[in-house]
Amino acid sequence: MAGPVLELRNLTKQVPVGGQEPFVIFNNVNLSVKEGEFVSIVGPSGCGKTTLLRVVNGLMPPSSGQIFLDGKELTGADNDLVMGFVFQGASLLPWRTSLKNVLLGLEGRKSAKEAEEAARHYLNLVGLSGFENHYPHQLSGGMQQRINLARALAVNPRILLMDEPFAALDAQTRTFMQLELLRIWWQTKKTVIFITHMISEAILLSDRVIVFSHRPGRVRSEFPVPLARPRSLDIKSDHRFVELENVVWKQIEEEVKAAGGFARL
Repeated sequence: MAGPVLELRNLTKQVPVGGQEPFVIFNNVNLSVKEGEFVSIVGPSGCGKTTLLRVVNGLMPPSSGQIFLDGKELTGADNDLVMGFVFQGASLLPWRTSLKNVLLGLEGRKSAKEAEEAARHYLNLVGLSGFENHYPHQLSGGMQQRINLARALAVNPRILLMDEPFAALDAQTRTFMQLELLRIWWQTKKTVIFITHMISEAILLSDRVIVFSHRPGRVRSEFPVPLARPRSLDIKSDHRFVELENVVWKQIEEEVKAAGGFARL
């Protein structure tokens, strides 16, 4: 049986604090992700979810532990070559068109012709064919995030890391983007690690939901999502969806109380 595509072993991140014990953000995180699996991570605010993604992507070094891709340890120097990152904000360059923003990650990796063909393909995949020459200020928030997603997909990453990509969107646009992501994932079958504050979003999108503890973050539990694909919004009324949402919420509530805080995700 093939091993996991991504494996985190005893991954820890801490930062120095002058004259005091180091501040531990997450501690001894162990997580395996299979090829083509969609995994969401939920947990209390400040438990290290975003920092974990940044460490996995190589934007920050781990304090200890190891990251393996296909059984080979990653050192951080080349993580971004095999992983795409979709940030919470669209982070588009305002002076570049939609097409040129998607081209950004391809420049120097492909010939100009191949890069443009790939960029146009992924703009079409995210439903923005015809908007190639529009600038970010001419697009809605949802459209900007779709360009952000197209840019991450265009480099054909083995792993797609998504850090609360819909958090800044209004409720209606967020729901639309969830459905769009389901469609895009179904077509591409990319391996995805998705951070969200919304338990319902995690369950709707994922094959598996990981619950983090309060800081220092660790994997408290994981839940397979027992719902068939493809999925629509109707699945939210399924009793299995509701039961799983309640179980996950109860665990997060317990973690928040254990940390002495209010019930914020």
